[in-house]
Amino acid sequence: MKNKAKGIESYIIEKRREIHKYPELGYQEHKTSSLIQTELENMGVSFKKNIAKTGVLAQLQKGEGKHVLLRADMDALPIAEKTNLTFASKNDGLMHACGHDAHIAMLLGVIKLLKDEDFTGTLSFLFQPSEEGNYDDEEGLSGAQRVIKENILDGVDCAIALHQVPDIPTGVIAIDNGTVMAAADLFKISINGKASHAGAYPEKGIDAIIIASQLVTSLQTIISREINAQQTGVISISTINGGTTANIVADSVEMTGTIRALDEKLHQEIIEKIEKRCESYSLMYSNEIEFELLHTVPTTTNNPNVVKIVKESAATIFGENQILKDISTMGGEDFGNISQKIPSCFALLGTKPLNEPTYSLHNEKMIINEQALALGTAYLSQAAIDLLNNFKTDEA
Repeated sequence: MKNKAKGIESYIIEKRREIHKYPELGYQEHKTSSLIQTELENMGVSFKKNIAKTGVLAQLQKGEGKHVLLRADMDALPIAEKTNLTFASKNDGLMHACGHDAHIAMLLGVIKLLKDEDFTGTLSFLFQPSEEGNYDDEEGLSGAQRVIKENILDGVDCAIALHQVPDIPTGVIAIDNGTVMAAADLFKISINGKASHAGAYPEKGIDAIIIASQLVTSLQTIISREINAQQTGVISISTINGGTTANIVADSVEMTGTIRALDEKLHQEIIEKIEKRCESYSLMYSNEIEFELLHTVPTTTNNPNVVKIVKESAATIFGENQILKDISTMGGEDFGNISQKIPSCFALLGTKPLNEPTYSLHNEKMIINEQALALGTAYLSQAAIDLLNNFKTDEA
């Protein structure tokens, strides 16, 4: 499979560069979707469009057997690119700074390789929109959440995906059991107070700034004093806005922040504790405090039975010594929603550039080593076939 992937390397790179030129935000990936559909039509592969709005679902079915889903995300980021690449973004203020262009190209490569392979079962290929957030979705759903709502996972036995990482050396892949990516939330806290003259009649007001100050400090003790010291969690308040002028008690404050956790039970526990703090301060000051989750992603959790099979696939492609373990990070990933529904494995593909500065994900100067893309394509292809042949649903 590695040699076969190497044989279409130029195709994978060409498609990656074409997609990279025209980045699009979540639920706006119309040009990207059109390109994917054109490629599938040229391959003679059946597909459905308008999946989760702008996504595409292709399928290869040969007889009765297991059903494996492979997923690639499609959206870009609101970042102005500064890479000086010849194929740099032509869309002002937008960039594929997370490498989803590479994910799409690899999945197209996988389809190109597997459409003529002998296998028994069903392979679905999900090009998923809006991984980075829920944007202007009328229900506040991300791409994976909308995929689940549309019942795209019905009948699927297991799922795999990968993410390119320029901090990991090229020629290396990271795969392990358990949590790979953290649960990640964006939240808003709105504090409603009561305005009054801050110098003459401060006692007649309800000072939203004082309440906010106390609440920020109190929220930090959830992590330091209320969760197990051996567990990992984060609560960060990142913006505070309130008040109108120097001599008026602030009647409102809005704060936004993020929550992270490497355990889904802890994730829900942190949310509940924040809600209780808000209720307590509201009662203490006789005011209204609203806690709202703007976007929420559960932990991305790898199933051990899926991992066992795909690790062997990875060893075939990369070699056993090139597989990293202990890979959990505090970054969030929309694939977590899928991993909570069906047995899954999310791998991290090393794409560190050779003889070039390394910039992490979501950086305006991020570049990748395109030689890694054929390896990623080969791994996904081999893993898909191995799962069809070896995955047992009664063990998941």
